[in-house]
Amino acid sequence: MLYNRIMKIGIYGGTFDPIHLGHISIAKAVRSELGLDKLYFVVAADPPHKPNSERTPAQVRLEMAKITLKNVPGLYASDVEIKRGGKSYTVETLAEMKKRYRDSELYFIVGADMLANFPTWYQPAEILRLAKLVAVQREGQAEDLPALAEAIKAQFGGEIVISKACGPEISSTEIRTRIAEARPIRDITAYKTELYIYENLLYAPDEILKIREKLAERLEPMRLRHSLLTAREAVLLADRHGLDTKKAYLCGLIHDCAKLKNELLGETMERLGFVPTEEEKANPYLIHARLGAVSAKADFGVDDEEILRAIELHTLGAPDMTPFDEVIFLADKLEPSRDYRKITPIRTLSRRSLDAATAAVLENNIAYMRSREKPIHPTTESTLAAIKGRIKNKK
Repeated sequence: MLYNRIMKIGIYGGTFDPIHLGHISIAKAVRSELGLDKLYFVVAADPPHKPNSERTPAQVRLEMAKITLKNVPGLYASDVEIKRGGKSYTVETLAEMKKRYRDSELYFIVGADMLANFPTWYQPAEILRLAKLVAVQREGQAEDLPALAEAIKAQFGGEIVISKACGPEISSTEIRTRIAEARPIRDITAYKTELYIYENLLYAPDEILKIREKLAERLEPMRLRHSLLTAREAVLLADRHGLDTKKAYLCGLIHDCAKLKNELLGETMERLGFVPTEEEKANPYLIHARLGAVSAKADFGVDDEEILRAIELHTLGAPDMTPFDEVIFLADKLEPSRDYRKITPIRTLSRRSLDAATAAVLENNIAYMRSREKPIHPTTESTLAAIKGRIKNKK
């Protein structure tokens, strides 16, 4: 006998600025627990309880949620509140979703700490008429949730479900703070979210945004993207190996500031009084590293010698490379848009040993050049020999 089963639709509202692993973990757990067919992350346009002119634009937050949830079974991003515009009241969102899914049961998901002030919400009785309220607890929550739920039901009717789901303690504020301080976020955001944040410089300080504007004027779009992702990789490596993440981020961001088109390259060299060596004239690819250090100081105001040295060495390396030099060298070669044979094991190796990963990159480069019957730069060979010597002496 055929029959139409009533669909169960979850509604998870929030600013999602940004969406993070805590959100996703809770959504997955609630969907499984309640047998929801679909669960929508409803990205807020302008929630009345969170006035903030500095909030990331709604369309950006929506795009970030869409990218993050793509290919995650049963979870979707919704623009219902953004399309409606203006103040975002829960009752209006639920009414709209009820129109879209007329023969469905709606489950509105909230943090259990919001139950206490639920009676102050706009039209709470109508909310409970349109949807079942699902309260998600936090670890160690002290409130007597069953008693609180019963009091709300007695006052407004409807049904309240106290979910057993309990996600990790992560906040969007923590993510924004970490980005502003150049600290990693890979442990609290999905990979796609992390890359979106770095590629779009979300939550970055004003000084970093100004640098991006300068870089955008001189670099091709793909080169700019590479620079943004190199900054991300530099932060991860610097943090893993106990180095200054802010310096690593800045250095990764501007390391290719002199990788310019031919006409602009000539103008920049003339303006800065840069004289290429005979070797650089023969191989113009080498110019951008040394010129980059000069430009970083003159055009971007960088006077930190450690950063300037790492920019100069990021292409060929040097026998006396420091750990910071290696971080930038590796970040340039291993950032997420790079794709070549052996890159995955080298990325893994870089978390354990900067020397070993740098040696692996150099060996890979040498093997490639030999396969193409191209000359190998002597600095590449001397750098590899020196690093292998260091590795041997550490054993």
